[in-house]
Amino acid sequence: MPLTDSIQEMPAVRELTVLGEFKPFGLVAEALDGGKPSDDDYHFFLFDLNVTKQRDEAADELEASTSNWSDNEVFVRGNRIIWSIGSRVYKRFTLPSKVIKTCWCRMGDLCEALLCVLQIDSLTIYSTTGEVVSVPLTHTVTAIWPLPFGLLLQLAPGGYPLTNITLISSSPILSGRDVFRPKRGLGYSPQNNYTPMNSFDCGTVSSHLILNDPLEEPQLTYIEEMGKLSPMSEFDELTIWTSDTIPLVASHNKGKMKHSLWAVEVLNSNIGPVHVKTSDLIPSRVLAKQFSFRRIWQGKGSHTAASKVFLATDDDVAPIVCFLLQEQKMLLSVRLQCVEINNEIVYDIKPDMSWSIPAIAAAPVIVTRPRIKVGVLPFGDIMTLTPENTLLLYSGKLCLCRYVMPSFLGGDQLLINPKLSGTKPTIHDLKIVGLADAVEGRINLNLNNGQVYRCAFRRSPSSSLTNDCINAMAEGLSPCFYNHFLVLLWADGSSAYLSKADSSADSEWESFCSVIRLLCRKSNRSFQISSDSASHSSWEFLVKSRYHDKYCKHNFIAGTFSRTSSGMQLSSSSGAAVGYPQRTKESYYMKLLTETLDSLHAVYETLKLDNLRKRDLSLLVVLLCDVAGFLDEKNYLDHYKRDFPGLSKGFEESKLSFSPRTPPSLFRWLENCLHHGCSSASTKDLPFLICKDGSSVVNWARKIVSFYSLLCGADQSEKRLSTGVTCNVASGLFYTREELTVLAMVGEKFGLQQLDLLPAGVSLPLRHALDRCRESPPTKWPAAAYVLLGREDLALLCSTDPSKIVEQERRTNLNLISMSTPYVLHLHPVTIPSSVSETLELESTKLKDLDSFDESVTDGMEHIFNSSIQLRYGRDMRLNEVRRLLCSAKPVAIQTPVNPTASDQDLQQTQLWHLAQRTTTLPFGRGAFTLGTICTLLTEALTVPKLVLAGRLPAQQNATVNLDANIQDLKCWPEFHNAVAAGLRFAPLQGKMSRTWILYNKPEEPNVSHAGLLLALGLHGQLHVLNITDVYQYYSQEHESTTVGLMLGLAASYRGTMQPAISKSLYVHLPARHPSSFPELELPTLIQSAALLSIGLLYEGSAHPQTMQVLLSEIGRRSGGDNVLEREGYAVSAGFSLGLVALGCGENTLGSQDPLIDRLFQYISGKELHNDQLHLFKPSIDEHNRSAGQIMDGSLVNIDVTAPGAIIALTLIYLKTESKMVASRLPIPQTHFELLHVRPDFVMLCVIARNLIQWSRICPSEDWMHSQVPEVVRNGIECLGNEMDDIYEMDAEAFVQAYVNIIVGACISLGLKFAGTRDDNAQELLYKYAVYFLNEIKPVCISSGHTLPKGLSNYVDRGTFETCLHLIVLSLCVVMAGSGHLQTFRLLKFLRTRNSADGHANFGTQMAVSLAIGFLFLGGGMWTFSTSNSSVAALLITLYPRLPTGPNDNRCHLQAFRHLYVLATEARWIQTVDVDTGLPVYVPLEVTIQETEHYAETSYCEVTPCSLPERAILKAVRVCGPRYWPQNIELFPEEKPWWSSGDKNHPFNSGVLYVKRKVGSSSYVDDPTGCQSLLSRAIHKMSDLTQLQPRTPSTQCIGAVTVDQLVSTFSSDPSLIAFAQLFCDPSSNSISDLDFQEFCLQVLFECVSKDRPALLQVYLSLYTTIGCMVDLVTGTYNSGDSLFLSSLKIAVAYNEALLSGKLTSSGGEIVQSAFLGALRKRVEEILNFSLDSRTDFSAYIKSGKWPTEDSQGKMHGMILSWYLQWYSVPSALDIKRAADKIKRIKIRSSVPLLRLVFPTTHITTIDRINNVWCSSEED
Repeated sequence: MPLTDSIQEMPAVRELTVLGEFKPFGLVAEALDGGKPSDDDYHFFLFDLNVTKQRDEAADELEASTSNWSDNEVFVRGNRIIWSIGSRVYKRFTLPSKVIKTCWCRMGDLCEALLCVLQIDSLTIYSTTGEVVSVPLTHTVTAIWPLPFGLLLQLAPGGYPLTNITLISSSPILSGRDVFRPKRGLGYSPQNNYTPMNSFDCGTVSSHLILNDPLEEPQLTYIEEMGKLSPMSEFDELTIWTSDTIPLVASHNKGKMKHSLWAVEVLNSNIGPVHVKTSDLIPSRVLAKQFSFRRIWQGKGSHTAASKVFLATDDDVAPIVCFLLQEQKMLLSVRLQCVEINNEIVYDIKPDMSWSIPAIAAAPVIVTRPRIKVGVLPFGDIMTLTPENTLLLYSGKLCLCRYVMPSFLGGDQLLINPKLSGTKPTIHDLKIVGLADAVEGRINLNLNNGQVYRCAFRRSPSSSLTNDCINAMAEGLSPCFYNHFLVLLWADGSSAYLSKADSSADSEWESFCSVIRLLCRKSNRSFQISSDSASHSSWEFLVKSRYHDKYCKHNFIAGTFSRTSSGMQLSSSSGAAVGYPQRTKESYYMKLLTETLDSLHAVYETLKLDNLRKRDLSLLVVLLCDVAGFLDEKNYLDHYKRDFPGLSKGFEESKLSFSPRTPPSLFRWLENCLHHGCSSASTKDLPFLICKDGSSVVNWARKIVSFYSLLCGADQSEKRLSTGVTCNVASGLFYTREELTVLAMVGEKFGLQQLDLLPAGVSLPLRHALDRCRESPPTKWPAAAYVLLGREDLALLCSTDPSKIVEQERRTNLNLISMSTPYVLHLHPVTIPSSVSETLELESTKLKDLDSFDESVTDGMEHIFNSSIQLRYGRDMRLNEVRRLLCSAKPVAIQTPVNPTASDQDLQQTQLWHLAQRTTTLPFGRGAFTLGTICTLLTEALTVPKLVLAGRLPAQQNATVNLDANIQDLKCWPEFHNAVAAGLRFAPLQGKMSRTWILYNKPEEPNVSHAGLLLALGLHGQLHVLNITDVYQYYSQEHESTTVGLMLGLAASYRGTMQPAISKSLYVHLPARHPSSFPELELPTLIQSAALLSIGLLYEGSAHPQTMQVLLSEIGRRSGGDNVLEREGYAVSAGFSLGLVALGCGENTLGSQDPLIDRLFQYISGKELHNDQLHLFKPSIDEHNRSAGQIMDGSLVNIDVTAPGAIIALTLIYLKTESKMVASRLPIPQTHFELLHVRPDFVMLCVIARNLIQWSRICPSEDWMHSQVPEVVRNGIECLGNEMDDIYEMDAEAFVQAYVNIIVGACISLGLKFAGTRDDNAQELLYKYAVYFLNEIKPVCISSGHTLPKGLSNYVDRGTFETCLHLIVLSLCVVMAGSGHLQTFRLLKFLRTRNSADGHANFGTQMAVSLAIGFLFLGGGMWTFSTSNSSVAALLITLYPRLPTGPNDNRCHLQAFRHLYVLATEARWIQTVDVDTGLPVYVPLEVTIQETEHYAETSYCEVTPCSLPERAILKAVRVCGPRYWPQNIELFPEEKPWWSSGDKNHPFNSGVLYVKRKVGSSSYVDDPTGCQSLLSRAIHKMSDLTQLQPRTPSTQCIGAVTVDQLVSTFSSDPSLIAFAQLFCDPSSNSISDLDFQEFCLQVLFECVSKDRPALLQVYLSLYTTIGCMVDLVTGTYNSGDSLFLSSLKIAVAYNEALLSGKLTSSGGEIVQSAFLGALRKRVEEILNFSLDSRTDFSAYIKSGKWPTEDSQGKMHGMILSWYLQWYSVPSALDIKRAADKIKRIKIRSSVPLLRLVFPTTHITTIDRINNVWCSSEED
């Protein structure tokens, strides 16, 4: 028998709120459409709007606190679907075939809800954003069901007819805990058609499939039996229910008459041995995830399947699965057991963990605890309809109440219940026959007349205080106590809690209070009965024993409210039990009330920490005083009286004598924690609920306690702290307690908005922690941590989406960040400037040149400091130095005496001439440096920077000195190169260049600048847009440089295409190829050379026989015209062209053209070869006569002219062919005789040719370098300096010349082999030889570190050594292209500074240095070189080892050819961009390159931004950093050029790799604020304004600038601006107190100058606290509480902790110590001034008496409470107990002992207490 006062047959009755008669809105929508609905049956289901929302856990709590009465509905009829919200159609869907079933589902990692629609032959998936994916079905699918990670598809057995499928509608209640992460490589399109899957083969044996992603194949499912896995082929297991929140599936087997409950588990590893061959079912590549079914429960004896299955919560907060069995008229509930193993939750069911109640209908509802979650599940109640048609509300198996319909509804009497008592209601004809469509607290009631009514259990407003108290009792009370309370709350007919449909928040609170007071009355009545009947029997002794109390608590009481499955006899607790002693009831109720007091006191202490819950606090304290007064807890009463001295109700002393307990006090604990550390703070001051796991009602207080604990040095063991509380700490590095506290705030999702809710003093230590970490926070922190610190620049948020694919990720992250952002302001990311104007504003990127007299000059490199390049070099100043070195737009400085003489002026001109030589070479390097670094603005003309050859004299106030020589002739070709450099800046593949733009930049008169632009655009492949008419119009201008630039540009744009029109235009410029009837054209040899090379580019790789024959003959053509000196350049151009046409073809293509090779060797050696086929390659007599000039070469070949071109041709034809035959025929001297008859520079070319032909043998080692030198040369070099015979003495120069050229040729070969690879071995070797040659020229302070021949400069002229040195350096920079290698850069700077001081620096060497600098920083570091055949050829043309002697020297090699390196460049630059911010970030990559002849397959790490290896060897790129989610991009190495920008197949998205940052990690970018200088200037002005501000409101501003205007110049924070306007503007009429206005102005300056705007609230709160105290003492203000004083005490304690060093103060205090000290002094003055408090204080100490309740007494009570709190005075009871103990010890003064007993009490108060007791003893 239960322990009750009386037994009633039925529970208390509650009225339902009838929202109206229900009709599917889809029917209304169809009627409004006007069309006649189809005859198809319709079905629908209702769901909550949160199902489709994307939200995190914080959003869940916020949304759960609000009531949403607008149900969502999905209405289906035929092939149409209508989605409506309330009475509004939201979306419509029309499908091609009839809809079988619909459900909401979340798949995989996607957080967006998907509407899945099953049709007869397809599955259509709609996203909430409108995207559609259609999945064709090749096999019958009978039903679809949602799971937490995908969609369950139940397949029909073979031949199962689709027409027999039942149209079942699901009622999904989804959660939004998943995170939306769309596929990076796959984006949803408006309509995606999916290929039929292998798993849908007709021969499949699986009965269930799981679709984990809309764009992936469904996965097979497996069944786990006896530890083994086998494919799920249970076709008889008909799925009847699934959960979308936890992985559970319920099924029914009709044949076995059994229900089964399955747990679905995800297996990430490969499946072990199975019974069938999985390769026949699904491809192996799909086996990424497997899903297994594990049977956890089986119920027998059910012929039919359960009509409804749902999740609910038992009365002990355990999840249960409920089965509604119609045939048995029973609701069977099975309890789930959740066990966490390896961070994964495993679900199981133990035997005998089920119970049942009678029901013919049931539904899950959320009524009793709407804001509580049990794990991921909401706390669910059960609404049942009994066989007697009675509605009962259950909390687990505990019946709470009975619900009835209102008496009258629309004039029709539905269910009459005239008396809301326990009597049995009268049942009329109309009765409830069913329940349906339950959504949270709303449900449909089906009546027997066919009507359906929508009803609600609760109606807003709802009391948050009541819910908090109920939840606190649920968490704090023992289960038996809470069940007893719950029955009182819901089942007692006298309780008004929710008994009315329109109950308000106040009525809810009153109902709750009435229940608590009822408990007090019951306990009091029990005590009176027990005190009247005293018994001394053995039975009474046993009843009073502790064992009996414990037994009753755990057994007897728990069984009081148990229910059986049949004959449910419901009871209330308004009566007494029969047959049990009254002492048991007394003990029971006292324990219940004690636990209730402790639980509600925990809520009270929590509410004290929330500024917005003051009203709730004032209501709760009244109830707590009632309970504490009943329990005679005098210390509790005193605690509440101190907080609310205005409490007027008196309390009668109870006859019970309990040992008084000290109430927990959070404020006292926080203060002690700051004073003495968390280890010294007593845990008794913490409410017990705070230390209880899973407690949510005191979560707010738990967070604050955990933050203080970490800040004050608490130890951490996982989530548990040494103070007993738990704390979620976000992952991230921390080195100080403040940093750990910040991570805890992030882990607990405690943002700036939450910080503002705390009392000002309580928030100070937390703001201190934020401030300490703000300046230099550690890396690896989550973005929310940086936002919490006010470092949005580190959070790198982006206001715009970088691409659609990352839209959902960004939205999720914004929800997290906005939680931490005050006032929900939009954050603007800090972007690194990319435009010229933004760049010039950055101090760190300005060109630092103190001698410059004009910093506004455009030098063509202003744009180089974009975001990617800035990220590449960070704060490194290398780019600034490169910009300075390559600047040709400013006069160069000349160092001369202050008072120059005539000889000094000549010296100036000499210096200026040599410096002008250097200036004219700078465009070569600048073009490479700025390659592809700016986008074309088609609306603006090209701006070419000036080429200034003048000088300036710093010693003479920067006076300008012009060059006396004719600079126009000097600047002709340099201006051409200057324009090429300006054109190369444009990004090459940003779309098609506009023809209009090119013609718009075309000048009226041809000039060299436009000619250079044409070449630059052609090298970028942009001259396709010109038609043939435009081309011939350019030619008709007969401008030399324009023709050269256009021909080369066109050939580069049409490279390898053999375009006929372009070919004809090129052949026009070769007079030697004109027919005899063609009129003679006198074209410069320079144009002819350019035309020859252009033909080679146009026919590149084609091996066109006729073209090859023409070009071969051009190599050996005799000189035509008088300019014989340019013949070598002409022959070299022909050789390059021939090599390009047959590039890399070798013997395979040229097998039938051996005579061509023989002719080339004839051009090399000069020997006449006799071959019958050689006449095919000899020029005809007509050609010979036509091209013959005045100077005849005779019948022999002039190898001095033809050899270089022939060697180059052979090199390119046999490039990388490993042809030993061709390599062996190259004339590299092997004997002393050959050494004397071969030119040394030809030896260099032959070495290059041999190495490039035998490509694989090139090795960056000393041994390989030594092997390049023939033995005869090596022996000759070794004998240098020794005693040699005469013949060797005479040939020493030949040995050295050969040795030097061989070494340089080998170095050039190394540079070409490892071009752009940044190979360390190659770099070290080339650097070593560069230093060696430099030391040979002139010893420098650079250690060579090797033993190479010395004294070579004695046998070789200085010019040869200079040329060789610069060729080696140029090769070194080709290897290190785009790296910005610092050691190499220092070498280049040294070579550049040598200039012409020793008279040996010329134009050629300066050009080499300029090009080398440009190569080293190619494209600002974003470009590099390739080693493909085409690239090697282009680089060989650029590096041709004949340097020009002057700016206009084109004899041996056209200077325009030096720009062809652009054809060898590749944008293999890759940068990683955070998808959440859209900004580039540093990310480590693991790059894998395939096996080559030199090394095995290798993986190495790079940090983005970086350059990747060539496509020919690149195998994989993997994101491997710990802060980012890994990505693995597998590639297939192939001999192809790098992907072009915009290529759809580009695996790196045109150089951008999007990465996803892990939770708890942050970007590697540490971006400074960059606003200190601006802030300082603004604050300086504001400080002046403060000093000049008059104290009269007539003057509004100084200098027409108001305070708010100054604030707005550097801050857009609306709170700052509004504060300045309202409190700091003297013209404002709202400010009457000038002292307060001045205080506000000073506080504003303090907060602004230190960038702490959030402290405005703290300053104002603390300042107004003192004002309120003064007003109350003077009688002008009346306050109801004194909580503000506790907050002020914590602020003072924080200040003392700073001063004592307990808290770090390296950055200074956030609130001025003087201010807090002044506050403390002012409070003590107020308390000491109120001398009347001494009388009140004495009365309180003696008897605990408070002042009277009249108006004067209330003020005295308020002052007394201030005094007691400020000086931490113990309660009167504690003082009395201490005094009684001290009296026993006879000592003269009791102050020391009192101080020892009460260490936190102020010493003056101790003395006052002692005086009071002494005076009382005297009396």
